[in-house]
Amino acid sequence: MHERNKSPLSALLTILEHACVLKRLPRAGWLLNGVVPCESVADHTTGVALLTLALADALNADWQAHGLERPLDTGRALRLAVLHDFAESRVTDLPKRSTLLLGAEAKRRAEEEAFSIILGALPAANDYATLWQEYINEASPEARVVHDADTLEMVHQALLYERAGHRTLDEFWQGHRWHYRLCEQLFDVLRNARA
Repeated sequence: MHERNKSPLSALLTILEHACVLKRLPRAGWLLNGVVPCESVADHTTGVALLTLALADALNADWQAHGLERPLDTGRALRLAVLHDFAESRVTDLPKRSTLLLGAEAKRRAEEEAFSIILGALPAANDYATLWQEYINEASPEARVVHDADTLEMVHQALLYERAGHRTLDEFWQGHRWHYRLCEQLFDVLRNARA
C-alpha cells in the first residue's frame, strides 16, 4: 500500500475527491455505442449496491435452496459493491473492447495499483485491498452476488437505453455467466422485456 504516512483527514479527502471523479466519469461502453448523455460510474455503482442489497436479502430468505452453505453477509456484499469500480476513478472506465486489446491481467494490475494509491493511506487499507481481491477473484458467495448484480444492473440500463431509442447495444446482452439461478432468472425477465 502507498502513502501510509498521510494523515487520516488527507486520506478521507482523497476518497471524496475520487468519489467526485466517479460522479463525472461516464461509462465508456455507452459512449462508444452512441448513448449521450449516459450514466456515470457512480450512477452504476449506486445501482449495483442497491441491487446487491435486494439480491442478498432475496437469496438469504431461502439460502439453502440457493445452494449456499450459509446466509450471505449482506454488509460484506455491500462493501464489495461500493468498492468494486472505485479504481476507475484513476484508471477510468475501460470498455470491454479496450480490455480485450490490453488484456485482462494488465487491466487488473492497473486497477490494483490505482486502488492502492487511492485507499492506501486509510487505516483499513489492507481490509479494502482484501475485499477488492475477493471481488476480482470471485472468491466468496458475496463477491459472486456482486458480480451478478454488476451485470444485471448493466443489462437493465441497456434495456432502458434501448427503450429510449438506442439500437446498438446488443453486446451488453451477450456472454454472461451467472453464479445464482435467481440472477439468471432475472436476466431472462429483462431479456424477455427487450423482445
